[in-house]
Amino acid sequence: MLRSCDVDNLRPGMKVGRDVKDFGGKVILKQDTILNAKKINSLIGYNIFSVYIDEVEEKPVVKIANPNGMIDADYLENYENTYKKIQDLFYKVGQGGDFDIPLLDSVVENENLDKLCDNKIAVRQIHNMTRTGDYTIHHATNVGILAGLFAKWLRYPRQNMRELVMSGILTEIGKTKVPKPILNKKGKLEPDELLAVQRHVDYGYDMLKFTPLKEFPNVLLGVLHHHERIDGTGYPNHLKGKQISDYGKILAFLDIYDAMAANRSYAKRNSPFDIFKVLNGDIQKGKLDPRFGILFMRHLRTSLKDCWVGLSDGQRAKIVLLDPNEVTSQPIVQTPQNKFIDLNKAEDLKVEVLLTAEEV
Repeated sequence: MLRSCDVDNLRPGMKVGRDVKDFGGKVILKQDTILNAKKINSLIGYNIFSVYIDEVEEKPVVKIANPNGMIDADYLENYENTYKKIQDLFYKVGQGGDFDIPLLDSVVENENLDKLCDNKIAVRQIHNMTRTGDYTIHHATNVGILAGLFAKWLRYPRQNMRELVMSGILTEIGKTKVPKPILNKKGKLEPDELLAVQRHVDYGYDMLKFTPLKEFPNVLLGVLHHHERIDGTGYPNHLKGKQISDYGKILAFLDIYDAMAANRSYAKRNSPFDIFKVLNGDIQKGKLDPRFGILFMRHLRTSLKDCWVGLSDGQRAKIVLLDPNEVTSQPIVQTPQNKFIDLNKAEDLKVEVLLTAEEV
């Protein structure tokens, strides 16, 4: 049985299920090759996200730890299936293949969207999971889920919801052309490396405008504009204000939020409450659109109720109350000893990080 496996998860003894090719079509590893450490290391420097193997990938996308029922098994299964579809979509494009529209359609079909973008559990679930595998694919998946939630909060019609989700997922597809060592580099990027990463926006747009998605200009503009800022300080075209599409303005928030909330090769995850301060600061500086930003933070804060957090003094606690209107305020939490703490009044105490189910 063929199954795609993230390059970072390849192990000696696995058998290659399909020829692995570079962007020029040159075969790097032939089908049926048995991997060893040397062959795996030979992939370093190639812009390849995953490799097809003919065995079941043993390392799961998400580790299952479920204290107090924090992980919903049905949601987890649907997330894993969606992750793998997006991984396959990116992998095919990264290998120089055609863009798989039917695969993307299967992700944004109504039944799947309703499961992924369930207001009641989606935010908590994507925070409760322990991410393993490819960061870029998780980020694309989560931005797509947040896009679906945001579309509901905006009361978008179903078609607009589907388009915004597609655009959210595809914001990262241009990274299939960015060398993996740069994407995974720990520490500060050199100027030329930073430019290479920023070019993923143009790469993605250029790739998609020759696919059937050209019939959905808002999807493409969301991909192209999600790093623009309304004061003109963004990239790639330094657009301002009304020059930036609504999808681009929305996805800017979602991209920042999930990137800061996740562990990355070069930075540890941030507390959602620290992220809200960053987002609100960028709104105050005129970089992000307050029409979308305030709505996003209010709804997302409400969704964090009952999540477990790590406090700055090392304690663990559950969020029991939040003020949805004060977007930069801290929550009221309850410790396992049934002590309630209003973190807005507690001196030198704050939410340090949102905990996964495994950490709880």
